[in-house]
Amino acid sequence: MMIKLFKFLSSKSQVEMIKRGLIVPPGATEKPTKTVTDLLEDFTRSVLGPENRHKSNNMGREHLYKYLPATQAELPDRRMSDSYDTAIIPLGTDMSMREKYMTFHKTIRIGRLLEDLDIFAVTLCYRHILNPKQPSNVSISPYSIVTACVDQIDISHVPLRHDADIRLRGHVTWVGKSSLEATMEVDQIDEKTNAWNTVTNARFVMVSRDPMNKGSAIVNQLLPETEGEKALFRKGEENKERRTQMQTTSLFRKPPSEQERLIIHDQFLRTIDWKSMSFKTRIKPANSVWMADAKLKNMIICHPENRNRFNKIFGGFLMRLAVELAWANCYVYCKSLPTVVHVDDILFRKPVEIGSLLYFSSQVVYTQGHYVMVRVSAEVVQPEDGTHDLTNVFHFTLKTDGMAPEVIPRTYQEAMMFLDGRRHFMDTEHPSPAGGPLAKL
Repeated sequence: MMIKLFKFLSSKSQVEMIKRGLIVPPGATEKPTKTVTDLLEDFTRSVLGPENRHKSNNMGREHLYKYLPATQAELPDRRMSDSYDTAIIPLGTDMSMREKYMTFHKTIRIGRLLEDLDIFAVTLCYRHILNPKQPSNVSISPYSIVTACVDQIDISHVPLRHDADIRLRGHVTWVGKSSLEATMEVDQIDEKTNAWNTVTNARFVMVSRDPMNKGSAIVNQLLPETEGEKALFRKGEENKERRTQMQTTSLFRKPPSEQERLIIHDQFLRTIDWKSMSFKTRIKPANSVWMADAKLKNMIICHPENRNRFNKIFGGFLMRLAVELAWANCYVYCKSLPTVVHVDDILFRKPVEIGSLLYFSSQVVYTQGHYVMVRVSAEVVQPEDGTHDLTNVFHFTLKTDGMAPEVIPRTYQEAMMFLDGRRHFMDTEHPSPAGGPLAKL
């Protein structure tokens, strides 16, 4: 549940900054001067060096180990303003860029935006790192920053326009020993008022790894100074505790609660044939769909084109494929155009190697009113023995204009997926049915 961080502050200006989830440094320009393409090129040149061709391994990075610190005491403290950055997606002026981001019904492809947010989060973390052990003549960073999870992305209920500039900005808001939380916001310009309106907020949890991506690497401590920065840092601690709590109460570890067991039993009672009184005979209620019939799957070949800067498959690419599969599944399920309104709990369990066969499976797991929760899993398939290795899990909430059919589980496994989806849905905020302010359902 979103925490009202502005309760820690007093002035109106501070309130607005905390509601945005960012601390904007004094003197920051309102309109960025660099595009996301410029951002990526600068990042590649200044952090990874000029040599960035596809390689079968990380050969050439072993010598960077000597530049890694052993403790945080060897690194200077950093402030939130040190990692602040901003970039623009010039949809208003760049026609080729516009075609890349535009959907067939002239809104923005959320998957493309997720790709940009992923690389933007990586660059913010590199801006946070200041390593005195790295000589000035060594341009390649000894750090490998990878995405651990997407903690939360709230998407406004007004679709992004395809013909107006989009601004990304953000900074690091929490740091552990080797993990970092990057908080970002996506704004779009209103060409009538020339004002930037915030449409999306995102939090990515990143992990710092060694040059060969085999172990963790220590990063600079984050020193919050103002009350606003301290509030954001506390929020990062709360997010960490929430993720830990979700792991301890996971249905993989603990049985459903009493209330959840009653929900599942009530579904069973609504689907049995009272005439035959048989456990085997099930009757689907009106305006409902069996969970087994609410799936959509896909398989891709992971080519070098979609690699990240460390010769693994780019996490943003995986997110784009997953959200577009979830959207297509919801479209088929509801028979009307859906809108992605929330992205939550994207877990990057294992890196995906180039050349892998990656199997995506999307499943409608929970519905309520106009909302549909879709779970997408990604697994690497080994053709030789047919085994599947889970690499990623995604959760997306979508909204349709009409009421979504109720999804009904038939097996115990499906019932657990239903309850897990319900938990994710109940842990997020959605507009009330009357269209009023955000309310937890």
